[in-house]
Amino acid sequence: MNNNIKYLVGTGINYLVATALVVSGILKLFAYEPYNAMIMELSPYYHDNIYLLGIIAIISGILFALPKTYIFGFIATLVFLGGTISAHMQHGDNFSPQIVFVMLTVTSAYLKKNEWFKLEKRPIA
Repeated sequence: MNNNIKYLVGTGINYLVATALVVSGILKLFAYEPYNAMIMELSPYYHDNIYLLGIIAIISGILFALPKTYIFGFIATLVFLGGTISAHMQHGDNFSPQIVFVMLTVTSAYLKKNEWFKLEKRPIA
């Protein structure tokens, strides 16, 4: 596959994940009832921090979408998704959607920033 096509596909996946994060954060901030109910089922402590979770999701999505802050967004997105996986695992919920988004996030980075995944051959000292 051509490098330009890889980059475009990676960018498309990048924007998909970023959009999902921003939309999720906005729904949390506006107290969308299905989100409230789901988070309340996970834990009242999570529900107490629903606005913080929404703000973090929005910031992660924006950082991930902007080319100049891509690396920070990549890290923030993986950390945020890791937290969501952990929260769902603690309560025996299905966490496969979060796993899919982690895989999409890493796939985006692999297609856009392939040099991050290349190993250097170093001589043994």
